[in-house]
Amino acid sequence: MWLGAQNGCIFVHSAVSHWKRCLHSIKLKDSVLSIVHVRGRVLCAVADCTVAIFRRDSDGQWDLGRYHIVDLGPPQHSIRCLIAVHNKVWCGYKNRIHVLDPASMQVQKSLDVHPRKESHIRQMAWVGDGVWVSIRLDSTLRLYHAHTYQHLQDVDIEPYVSKMLGAGKLGFSFVRITALLISCSRLWIGTGNGVIISVPLSEAGVINANNRVPGGVVRVFADPTSSHLTPATFIPYCSMQHAQLSFHGHRDAVKFFVAVPGSGGMSAATTVHSASPTIDNNNENDKPKSMLVMSGGEGYIDFRVGDDDDESATDPKNPLKSDPSYLIVWQVTPPNI
Repeated sequence: MWLGAQNGCIFVHSAVSHWKRCLHSIKLKDSVLSIVHVRGRVLCAVADCTVAIFRRDSDGQWDLGRYHIVDLGPPQHSIRCLIAVHNKVWCGYKNRIHVLDPASMQVQKSLDVHPRKESHIRQMAWVGDGVWVSIRLDSTLRLYHAHTYQHLQDVDIEPYVSKMLGAGKLGFSFVRITALLISCSRLWIGTGNGVIISVPLSEAGVINANNRVPGGVVRVFADPTSSHLTPATFIPYCSMQHAQLSFHGHRDAVKFFVAVPGSGGMSAATTVHSASPTIDNNNENDKPKSMLVMSGGEGYIDFRVGDDDDESATDPKNPLKSDPSYLIVWQVTPPNI
C-alpha cells in the first residue's frame, strides 16, 4: 500500500500483515496527488508537474532511493490524475493528456481534450478500449479510444439532472462532475451537488473469447514501441436515456467512489447461518456475486424529501460547521459477460 501526503512524503505499508508499520518512506519535492501501479512500476504524480517512477532492485525490493523523474510541464500547474490504461499511464495535465510508457519512461502521445487551455482534467475512468474523461467545473464527459486516441463521444449530464430533480433542488449551483468510476459495466458519476448517477455502458461490441466463430476476424492494436499486440474488446459508449439517478446523495460534492467485492451475494439484511466448511474451487464461483459501490462526501440527503424536514441540517447558529462525512453503499450484481 502506497500513501502519498501533502508534504511530499510517500509511505509504503504492507498489504499482508502489520499494516500500521511503515516499511519504507521517501520525501519528494511537492505534494503527491495520484499514485498508480503498472507493469511492476509505481508512478506518482507530484504537484510540481513531474511524475516520479519507482522500480524494484535486483533483489525484488522497491528501490526508493533511486527513481526516475519525468517532467511534463512548468510547475505552476499540477498533474491531478493518473490512470493505468492497458500497459500505459494516462496523465491529466491542464487540458491535455500525456500518455506515458512506464517501461521506456517516455511520453508516447499527447492530446488536447478541451479547447480552453485554462481547463483542467479532474477524473479519468478506463474499461475495454475507451477512457472517459471529466473536466473541472464542467458537466460534460468525453470518451476517447484507448489505442487510437480518437474522440468518440460527448455526454452532458446537466439536462438529465435538471430534468430529474428540477431547478429548485439544485438551487443556483451548476452541475459539475467531481467523481468518476467504472464498475459492474456501469459508469458512476458524482457531482458537486451531491447527485449520484449510474449509466450502463454499451456491451454491443463485447468480444467473448469462448464464443468466437472459427475463422472470424479478430481486431488487434499494435504498440508502435514494441511487438506487443492487444486484442480489441469493446468501446464503452453510454446514453443518458438509460441513466439512473439515485435519490440518496450528499449535501456537498461527491468526493470519491470505491468498488469492492461483496460477500457472496449477501446483503446487510441477510442472516448468516453456520455451515460446514466448503472446498474452494478455482472456477466461476471465485468471482464475486455482488459488488459494493461506495460514495463518500459530506452530509446525506434524500432528494425526494429535501432539506426541510432533515434534523441534521446546518445549524443557523454556526453556519460554518460542516456536515459529518457519510458513506453511501449500493449492492450491485455484476453482469455475466
